[in-house]
Amino acid sequence: MFLGFTGPNASGKGEAIKYLVEKKKFISFSLSDIIREEARKRGLEVTRDNLIAIGNELREKEGPSILAKRTILKIKNAPQAVVDSIRNPYEVEELRKNLKDFKLIGITADVKTRFERAKARKRTGDGETLKEFIEKEEKENSTDKNAQQLNKCFEMADFKIDNSGSLEELYWKIDGILNELNYKPYKRPSWDEYFIKMAYLVAERSTCLRHHVGAVIVKNNYLISSGYNGAPSGVKDCTELGCLRDQLGIQSGTRHEVCRAVHAEQNAIIQAAIHGSGTEGATIYCTHSPCIICAKMIVNAKIKRFVTSSYYPDKTYEELFKEAGIKFDIIKKPDLSITTLD
Repeated sequence: MFLGFTGPNASGKGEAIKYLVEKKKFISFSLSDIIREEARKRGLEVTRDNLIAIGNELREKEGPSILAKRTILKIKNAPQAVVDSIRNPYEVEELRKNLKDFKLIGITADVKTRFERAKARKRTGDGETLKEFIEKEEKENSTDKNAQQLNKCFEMADFKIDNSGSLEELYWKIDGILNELNYKPYKRPSWDEYFIKMAYLVAERSTCLRHHVGAVIVKNNYLISSGYNGAPSGVKDCTELGCLRDQLGIQSGTRHEVCRAVHAEQNAIIQAAIHGSGTEGATIYCTHSPCIICAKMIVNAKIKRFVTSSYYPDKTYEELFKEAGIKFDIIKKPDLSITTLD
């Protein structure tokens, strides 16, 4: 989930973001961070007036959405993020275009309340009097497309919050928006989800022209080996020679001996043996259920659990696993997209 905040000075955007970060585990990003970096490069003091001037200059030189474009590069792989300091309509459009289901929240409060908050936080450049505070705010509502246009951004908000009350009221309103969006916190994958997803990644190395299969062997939640289906090491594979089974018209799940490839489970067991990693009591995660040949090797490798998310046509392994006491679990195929914070 990607959220953004816009609104006038001292309206409570920072408190809203702090709540999302601390209580909902969002990652926070600010478009102003791009401007702050630029100010430091130029040796300028990071004041509100300098930030406004540099931001307007960057938008004029590189386009009105430049701050959003640079920020998107940092956050697009985050599981859930909140973006602050959105002050130009082109920034809103850029975020909506590039961040899935991005929602903009506008926060405001009456001007006297905001002025009192600004005085209490004692931030340089907010204005000493209510008149100065309002005058500075007017600079953030230009008609220039490359300048700040806070009022227009607020009009574009998907949700609007009046934050003239207490922090508890603000949190309650944010929770209401999250509920309306069917918010579900980012869930760290379980061990089974983690390792089965890894098996699918391993399968990408397969050279089989029929099925890409990957397997990983795990002991005490530590990866000890991996394997994919493909020709023996150092010889030509099916991508070079074509599929012998296709040429002979052999159906999937039958006559396993007529195949140039070593199966994924076999390769994983072989790799464990080569590197001296014991497989007794281990779990093997595989993208597909095993053929009978692999099943026999798994039994003799003393592996005690087989986890997969897809059935292979040959099901003769079932009775063998039952007799050998090997636990067989089929789990939901994982979301194969990679979710990381760069």
